[in-house]
Amino acid sequence: MPNDNFTPVTMMSLTDDKQIRAYAHPARMNILEQLGREKQSVSGIARALGVHPANITHHFKLLEQAGLIRLVEKRDTGKNLEKYYRAVAYHFTVNLAGEPLTDKKTLALSILHDSLTAALHAVKDQGDEAAVFGLLKNLRLAPSDVPKFQLRLMKLLEEYEKHRPKDGATYTVNISFYPGETGEGGDGELFIRGEDPKP
Repeated sequence: MPNDNFTPVTMMSLTDDKQIRAYAHPARMNILEQLGREKQSVSGIARALGVHPANITHHFKLLEQAGLIRLVEKRDTGKNLEKYYRAVAYHFTVNLAGEPLTDKKTLALSILHDSLTAALHAVKDQGDEAAVFGLLKNLRLAPSDVPKFQLRLMKLLEEYEKHRPKDGATYTVNISFYPGETGEGGDGELFIRGEDPKP
């Protein structure tokens, strides 16, 4: 039976792969932040995010299955039964201190894979105006170039993150970086975009 008086714990440390993968998604982090502040329904969160409830229902299911949110109240509106959820903690932190490095690498790529899988479903409901592009390329880097390359990517993201124009739309940037299968960095690339970028 839902408990209307449920109070989240202050901090929850995530060590389980299922919980970490459920947590590590921008939309789900946003949902958890809002459900940490107050109980809310799927439709309520959808209104706050400016999306259709159908676009975030699967996020709620994943979070509930992972034990990161819980049902705290059911309200009969006359037309339907509205379910209200609450985050189990006000704040979440990922703790992989005891995990082998190989497992951490696998988890990182799994999280990116999950994000792309969710995007595949979401993009079908978006209009043609939504910009999407993909780039797949092999690079041959010296060991000393790897941290420099990663740092430049991070600086580029931080530069654009500071802009936050009022008329801007939210985009998710999903970057993966891993050893090539053949061990050789070829010259070929796959770059797919809907239209030529405007300066």
